[in-house]
Amino acid sequence: MQVTNQKIYTPQFRAKIPLNNREMLRNTPLFSQSTHLDSMFNENSIVKGLDNLSVFIKNKILCKYFNAPKTLLEKMLVNIQKKIILYSRILADRIFLFDNKRAINELNSGFVNTGQESGEYIEELAKIGNTLENKFIIANTEDKILDRIAQSDNSTIFVLNHPNYHKDKFIYAFLSSMLCKLYASQGKQTKCPRPKILVSRNMLKIVHPKIGNIYRKLGLVEVDASLGKKDRAFNAKTMKNLMQEFIKNKSNIFIFPEGNNSAYQSKSLDERIQPGIASFIKEAVKHKKSVRVVPVGIDYSKKQKGSLGRIYIGRPLYFKHYKTGIMYTEGVEKQKIMTASNKHSSDKILDTICQNLKHSMEKAKNS
Repeated sequence: MQVTNQKIYTPQFRAKIPLNNREMLRNTPLFSQSTHLDSMFNENSIVKGLDNLSVFIKNKILCKYFNAPKTLLEKMLVNIQKKIILYSRILADRIFLFDNKRAINELNSGFVNTGQESGEYIEELAKIGNTLENKFIIANTEDKILDRIAQSDNSTIFVLNHPNYHKDKFIYAFLSSMLCKLYASQGKQTKCPRPKILVSRNMLKIVHPKIGNIYRKLGLVEVDASLGKKDRAFNAKTMKNLMQEFIKNKSNIFIFPEGNNSAYQSKSLDERIQPGIASFIKEAVKHKKSVRVVPVGIDYSKKQKGSLGRIYIGRPLYFKHYKTGIMYTEGVEKQKIMTASNKHSSDKILDTICQNLKHSMEKAKNS
């Protein structure tokens, strides 16, 4: 850790972390074993190409040129392109299923039936990467932020930017696995918070049921992230259940607060980020002594063979009650106190998260 002045926290890092890294399992030799969950990282060129096609159409065409179709022709073109996206993703999913049929069948007969409250569940997540000898991620693990989270018994909200629909699912799976390794090293398999990862309901509608079973067991939780009208009742029920688990320190939450707004690449993060996360924190503060939020920046701009990307795990923010409203401490600006009345606290919380997430994104990009 390095502090260049009194306020700005600017640690220097870069560690190349193999997915089969065992450094985090100092006292846990069990995890030399393999897991069929590693099959979720298997890709072929056709699947990758189809996923890239759907991302290109959505980001570069639909959201750039047809955000608000007016004429009949524009509406027809939008519907055609949406169907291309839908069927390319379905086809990619089915090819993936065929390529990994044996592993997926075994996961459905084994891992999917493992109780999430059991120690075996966390141990299986901690094994991710053991057979992936040539894949790695760049991360600032030497800052020991995940270590300190694993040492505490409190739940955490991880806020991540959303640069790539296809690649980001690998990042949150690996980040969750890194944390599970640290929990397991301390013998906390049965009592540590379980991962809950908020994803678009459309994603789980598209995938084959056998793959969907695995995703849900990995902790994926469905929300309606539509760009247009959302199913607010469905989202409210989902978030209520998450809140109950979170305030009891039973769940760590991983969230991409941009949601489907991430497709609007020409807009700034301030414009893309959605207010739901601020409302969740504001409510959680009523029930917890403090709410810990960790901004995680993701970047894929520097291509390197075997790399799944670069992540920067930012300094945690702690939101808590204060006599004039809500405050936070730490984050990018060490020990800064933000106060806001209840009327304006959601805006302040969102702005604070956004600024810290932008800092983490910049650090990941320039690492």
